Amino acid sequence: MRQFYAILLLFASSASLANTPTTIHWLMVDLAPFRLMHGPEQGKGSSDQMEQMLIKLLPQYQHQSRFVSFERRELLHADPSALYCSFGVLASPERKAKMQLSIPAGVVMHIALATVSGSELSQYLQQQGGLADLNQLLSQGKFTGLLEKGRSYAPVIEQAQQSSSGLLAERSFMENNPVDLLLAGRVDFLIDYPHRIGYLQSRSHQPLQQLEYYQIAGAEGRAATYVACSKHPKAAEVITAVNQQLLQLWPDPLYQKHMLSWHDDESKQQLQQLIGHIQQHLVDDPAKTSAPAGDAKANPTGQ
Repeated sequence: MRQFYAILLLFASSASLANTPTTIHWLMVDLAPFRLMHGPEQGKGSSDQMEQMLIKLLPQYQHQSRFVSFERRELLHADPSALYCSFGVLASPERKAKMQLSIPAGVVMHIALATVSGSELSQYLQQQGGLADLNQLLSQGKFTGLLEKGRSYAPVIEQAQQSSSGLLAERSFMENNPVDLLLAGRVDFLIDYPHRIGYLQSRSHQPLQQLEYYQIAGAEGRAATYVACSKHPKAAEVITAVNQQLLQLWPDPLYQKHMLSWHDDESKQQLQQLIGHIQQHLVDDPAKTSAPAGDAKANPTGQ
């Protein structure tokens, strides 16, 4: 009799485990205005709102949100022991090797170089035709810049940083507002998304000054972003479900509104073109969904 009850208990436990929904651990990094983690705007970032629309369409899974650093996010995505997923990441060969990627989930302008209008650097870049060649710029030895620590950047930016002899430094933007340093003359330029720098400038304690943005040679254009999951045994199933819902979300005006939020009107017009292109070419394999000519879709630019 005891053996009979033990077998029943075993079957009950097995059935309970089989019916337990898969848990998706959504990783979030502090990257305003994609993610707004604090204050009255909390949860109103573009990725915040797009991710929530997607999660509502995936009731068959349990969802847990987890705040992590950029470095920790990359480590967890290489860990198949749990299903770690992130919304709105850029593709790169390294990420494709260690993560499962969805079809495109959004679009974003590429990173640019920001400097103070009328500064010596601004005048120099205008003389160069408005395109920033980082290696050439840093070789002069008189201009200094900042990158956000822990993020992934286009190869041309990473290579310039590594050979910059400290002129292009990395720093956590959560500890100090980098725009304060730029406006105070502590650095000559920042490299980041223009609408992110604009958001940080709106929180700056320095007197208001006009900033100018310059494309970085080798990292121009616009990009698609994706949902990425660690290669957990359930990852393929989850990504398939995510893809099915993204196909429904792309035509949704509210989803597109969140996608374009925080961008200026000029950027919105450019991104709207990319949205139209992606909608015409949505496929199951993200590697086959390319951006229009001149756009560097698979070049990571800092997210």
